[in-house]
This record gives sequence, C-alpha cells and structure tokens, in this order.
Amino acid sequence: MQHKLLVSGDRASFTTLSLDLTKKELNILAEYPAPYNASWVEPVSSQGSIDRSIGLSEGDESGLLYTFEIDHNAKTYSITSQQATLGAPGHFITLCDGSALALATYLGGSIALYPITTTKQKQLLLKDTPRTELLPPFPYASSADRHGPIKSRQRQCHIHQILEDNKGLLYAPDLGSDRVWILRRATDGMDLEIAGWLQCPPGTGARHAVFTPDEELIYVIGELSHTVIAFDLSACDGPAEGIQPIPGFAPNIIPPSVQPFHASSMDSAEICIHPSIPNVLYVSNRWERHIALHDTNPVVRVAFRDAQLPPGDAVAIILLSDDGKQVQKIKHVRTNVDVIRGMRLSGDGRYVVVAGQEGGGVEVYEISGERGDAWTKVAGLAEGVEGGIKHAVWL
Repeated sequence: MQHKLLVSGDRASFTTLSLDLTKKELNILAEYPAPYNASWVEPVSSQGSIDRSIGLSEGDESGLLYTFEIDHNAKTYSITSQQATLGAPGHFITLCDGSALALATYLGGSIALYPITTTKQKQLLLKDTPRTELLPPFPYASSADRHGPIKSRQRQCHIHQILEDNKGLLYAPDLGSDRVWILRRATDGMDLEIAGWLQCPPGTGARHAVFTPDEELIYVIGELSHTVIAFDLSACDGPAEGIQPIPGFAPNIIPPSVQPFHASSMDSAEICIHPSIPNVLYVSNRWERHIALHDTNPVVRVAFRDAQLPPGDAVAIILLSDDGKQVQKIKHVRTNVDVIRGMRLSGDGRYVVVAGQEGGGVEVYEISGERGDAWTKVAGLAEGVEGGIKHAVWL
C-alpha cells in the first residue's frame, strides 16, 4: 500500500513524498517551487492525478493566501488564485458552508474571512472581493506594563489557529492574550463579532486546540506554558465572556528528560485527537536539542554543550478518563526529528507524520494499541529532503 504526502515550510519548495508501507520507505516524488515561507497547506480535492490545495505564505509585513494545484503525472504546479493578507498568517480553515476561508494572522493579530467559490470541477478559488477583518482587543493593554506575563511574546494579540464548531461558531486561540476568542458570523455570513472567549491561565500562550468529536470539550495547548487546558463547552449556555477551564486539568507535556527550569527554553507545538479512539491526545514538544542556544545562563550553555543531546523532540501521549476531564497517564514517544513543527494524523488514524523544522527530515509512525498509545516507526527520510519543514499533510 502506498500513500502520498506533501511537506512545506520556510524553504524554497513543496516536496511530495511516497510512503511505501510494504517496503517501509519514504521517497521523494517531486519538488515544486513554493511561495515564501509556505508554513500551512490544506488539501481540498483530488481528481485523477491532480491534487488541489490551499496554502499560505507567512510573510512579515504582509502575507499571501492562495489556491494551487499539482498534477503528479505531468509534474506541474500552478497557483490558481491568491490574495494578500496582514502580516504572518498562521492558519486557515474552509468554512463548513463553503462561503469563505477563515484566516488567523499571527503578527497581524486578526481573524479574517476571504470569500471563495467552487467551480464545477471542484476547484476552489478565492473571489476577487474584499475580505472581512476583525482585530480583537488586546486585554493586557490596560495593565500597567501593557504586556502579558511572558513579556517577549505577549505584547499584542497573536491569533494562531481557527476552528469551527457544528453551530457555525469560530474559535481562535490567541497566544498573545491567553484567550480563545469565540466569534459569531452575521446573518449575511461575512461579518464577524466577538461572542465571548475561553479564558486560559496567564502565560499559557494558547496556540492550537481540538474539539472532542461530540464538541462537548475543547483542549488547548499552551505554547508558552507547555500545558493542556480543557474547557467543558456542554456546561456553557452558549458563548460567554471569560469561560473558565476545567479545574485541576493542566497536564504538562515536557518530557522527563528536561528539568522544569529549562522548560522556558522550549515551545509546545501541535495538538491532535485520535479520530476514532476516544480519550487520547497527542501533543508535540520542540526545541529540546536547542536549550543551550535559548538559555541566557552561561553555566547552562556549557552544561548542554557537553551533554548527550537527544536524537529529536518528544511527543506526549495523554490518556484521559472516560469523560475526558481527568488525566490518567502521560507517555512520551522520542522521535528523531529536530524541532517538531508539523504533526498530522492520517484520516483513518492509523498513521501519524512528524516533520523537523531544524533537521531530521520526516518520520511516519503507526498508531496501535487499544488506547492508541503505541507508536511504532515505519519509515523515515532524513537525507535529500530540504530543511525548514513546518507542515506535512496526507494527499
């Protein structure tokens, strides 16, 4: 059996890979020119040898949202539509009603809606019409210091992700404000208003979130705190201001190989929930091999320079209680990729791909066990693939 993957990031190209499960090999299929810092891609549709996707270019002062297609047989690539964005777009989704893309801008600090259309050939295109843009208020602006607890990272809103629930509400984790904004669309579908927010503990740095399949719970990973925060949405009578997390639920994902006082030199990255096995979360760490580089203490720098570094970053596997509101056990899987920035489960939940921004290439693990807590490496590719990988998707 073979699968195809696409990896992208702060690099000159999109790379398509083949995963041969019989031979347990990852191989490069082709390279295609990519826009600047193509840090997020989502597949849209497939038709014969053609895969259609949406991507973004994580600019600084301005970014780019675009649609593109790859013809694997002809080995051709083309951008089919595009629109400029505010600085450093980080994530987007296609709204369930197919009317627009919802985009999170990290440096722009906004949530935006970009109208789209779909052709008869199932080709998604950005409309040449103005976007809707909402900039949430920065809650720490009224404090004496005008910044959050992590001064260097929390000076403005930094929207990192967008999710949509089955009621059409949007949820936007905001690393700068320690909130997950809840947004409501107007009746015409193209205006946004803040309907409330989930309040994370100060210094959490909300990065990404996942719903349980029934959408009664939402789990949020704090990039800065390295903790997973949980909210019981079933206990809320709709959106409200300052919804509080489940008390006592804050598992830390830092592996036991790292002393707690070194955790500030690391970041947390992706959070995934298994599509069919209940009550298990996968959350990735990054920068463990670079603690000495990020720590300002010269003693720490010398100690880590002489220490045996791990081969790569670790993924935390969090096993939950039946109701999903308590942590039963935390395990760690040690990978060989350096700075996990991309982690994505296959649609059936049988495999997971992890990619290293700073090295180690791409690895694929098989997920097994009654609780989905056994990871077995089935293939890896470290040589010949360009670095800077920030994202990997299954085609």
